[in-house]
Amino acid sequence: MRNNIIHHLEDLVYLESKLLDEQRYEEWLGLLDDSFTSWIPLTHNQVDPLYEPSLLYEDRFITQLRIKRLNNSRSFSQQPRSRSQHLLQRPEIIIEENNSAANSLCQLIYTESRGEQEWSYAARLEHSFLLIGSNWKIVSKKTVLLSLGKPLDSLQLII
Repeated sequence: MRNNIIHHLEDLVYLESKLLDEQRYEEWLGLLDDSFTSWIPLTHNQVDPLYEPSLLYEDRFITQLRIKRLNNSRSFSQQPRSRSQHLLQRPEIIIEENNSAANSLCQLIYTESRGEQEWSYAARLEHSFLLIGSNWKIVSKKTVLLSLGKPLDSLQLII
């Protein structure tokens, strides 16, 4: 049973990246729990997004607003539209003892392009999952960028 859960959660991490790269945001939202949060810490050893500055910390509501902006044809920062590609290592899955919660960790190369410009970022991607009924949902996502010391270019999409 644990192996089935591990394979299912690995597939879920890959599916999330695929949906984001294909800009299938409504389907991606379906993978998220109502309590979903996304966090990009400002420093490598940052412990808490609520008491220290972060590059990004948003809940599901703000994420939905971001998606509405991305899908709006009048979004001038998306002329031309940005594209992304997630290149993931195989996720390491850690299942809690009760088999209803889990975490994952994987390494990521994220590339975003718009027009003639292209940006790439190496990062560690951490997910927390919760089994709700018979479906696994993503409860949180933490993206720790490798190179936090350099200025960030204009990230438009969701890492």
